[in-house]
Amino acid sequence: MTRESTLEYTAIREQFHELANLINEPITVYLIGGGALTLQELKNATKDIDLIVREEYELKQLWAALTTAGYEPPEDLEQEYDELDAAFILENGKRRFDVFHRQVAGVLMLSDDMEARSQHLFEDGPLTVRMVSLDDIFLFKSVANRDDDVDDMVVLAQAGIDEELIVQEVHTQLSLIGRDEFVGAMKHKLARLKEQGYSFDIQDEIERLHSRTVDGERVAQCIRLLSETEYDDDLYEGVPERTVESRVGEETATSGIKWLQQIGLVRYGEDGSLVLQEKI
Repeated sequence: MTRESTLEYTAIREQFHELANLINEPITVYLIGGGALTLQELKNATKDIDLIVREEYELKQLWAALTTAGYEPPEDLEQEYDELDAAFILENGKRRFDVFHRQVAGVLMLSDDMEARSQHLFEDGPLTVRMVSLDDIFLFKSVANRDDDVDDMVVLAQAGIDEELIVQEVHTQLSLIGRDEFVGAMKHKLARLKEQGYSFDIQDEIERLHSRTVDGERVAQCIRLLSETEYDDDLYEGVPERTVESRVGEETATSGIKWLQQIGLVRYGEDGSLVLQEKI
């Protein structure tokens, strides 16, 4: 069942005031979604408050405070929310917190640059509330799989975004997490926005990056398969580059290897062969 957007400006401030009265130690939370847009009066209301914390002790204190106050995990969680991989989601009536610890959807980190760009909103007792920049909210929205996120991206585009900064943060994220799945999600979201008449210069760069992720995945699959079949002995540390080239083509191999090196998923062994470095 689709939930309605019921949390308007005053309700959000009241929800944070309630939270402030429940915690004992100083906590800093970063708004990353519709709650921030509502407080900035860019939308009328939001369904829930998406926030992220950097420290594990902050996460534990939030859980303890909210559950003590009667907040509980929702009985039926929509798949698109489950895919966001929140640390926890707690609700009490129409009030709800979606809380993340350092990372959203398992693919985007709250980076140091994001923290530096964040804006102080208010303090309430031991609680400090900040919001990440509109550019970073656009990026977070681009990897989520909720229909409302596309609408929010339109609002953000109308408010004005720095596309060059977003591209810089994409490359920062690739270096931080060593994973590239979010590039495909961004490509899909930008395509949906284009269908609605919103085109961005960033789309060309995301298309280029996505093409490289595809080459990287083909090369990674090739190395993985050959390591398990033809090169499962001790003759080579990994798989010879020339063998990969013969299987996927020289152009794809060159592009894919460079990409996997960039995100830290492949290295050259001492014998010059290609060795995958799987990341969890």
